[in-house]
Amino acid sequence: MGGLGLFLALLALVGQGNVMGQGAEKRRTGNVCSVDMDCPDNAFCRQSSYCVCKDGFVYAAVNSTHKGCLKEARSGEPCVQHIQCHSTLGVHSECADGVCACVGTAHLEDDRCYETAVVGERCVVDQNCYLGEPGPPRQAFCVRGYCTCQLQFSPRDNGTRCVRDATLGEECEDQLQCAGPGLQCRGTCRCRENWVAHNETNSCVESVKALNDPCEYDVQCDALAGVPEARSPGAALCLGGACSCAYSAHAVGKPPRCWHRRRPGQECRRDEECVSEENEPGYCLSGRCTCKTCSPDARDFGAASTMSQPPLLIAAILAVAAILRH
Repeated sequence: MGGLGLFLALLALVGQGNVMGQGAEKRRTGNVCSVDMDCPDNAFCRQSSYCVCKDGFVYAAVNSTHKGCLKEARSGEPCVQHIQCHSTLGVHSECADGVCACVGTAHLEDDRCYETAVVGERCVVDQNCYLGEPGPPRQAFCVRGYCTCQLQFSPRDNGTRCVRDATLGEECEDQLQCAGPGLQCRGTCRCRENWVAHNETNSCVESVKALNDPCEYDVQCDALAGVPEARSPGAALCLGGACSCAYSAHAVGKPPRCWHRRRPGQECRRDEECVSEENEPGYCLSGRCTCKTCSPDARDFGAASTMSQPPLLIAAILAVAAILRH
């Protein structure tokens, strides 16, 4: 076991030396040497045999007649040859106007040039997916070889933007942004006609159109409570999986709608609310429920609402007489 371990260690060391040698070979100048003094500037003599550029330098043409070790350059740094930029920025860089920069089809990210792809285009790494907004958070990722918006985002403008999906009550820029059934964009995501907001789930649910139709939430039955111009909140509920009138309400009209039950003498707003103890339909008079045969009736409300002028006049005369007597 000891011999095998030593063999593997030596093999790894040789492999490491080969890798280092390959890196150095890329910087080999071609000059024969015995000592460092035999090599050009920014190079050293390797194994007393040949010259190699120092770390951070690459061998390239300095001009049309002379080659040498040129300093590697990063984005925005001066350069002479493309290879100075490739060493640090990758192959999607170039030396343009004496300065290292990414080529026109690439962008700079993490100090390296990556070929640019928008949503829907092919990619190799996440850094290819560039939407013109550097820095976190990243909105697009390389998924199975194609740039894709992150979860709960969708593409816009030919894949150059990713827009977050909006929920009920949030601002939106178009219909696609309102994610979920029954939503429409009107500056903010709102429920469409015949849909209502269910606050507990922050979503839209479809309104039920008739009593006894199936439902899941009370809010689906709201349209059956009263009429649009005079609602009767809470008069219709989802009971046993179907829209029904609440226990304190009754169904009136065609098609039937639910109204809170008001007895004779109680305050009211609409005739539909009024019903006697015998369930005889009544009517709303002067803000109070009454009916033809129930008590109190319409005559009671008429007498209660006004007072005849003669009794008032007599009371005034008696008061004046009492004052004059004293």
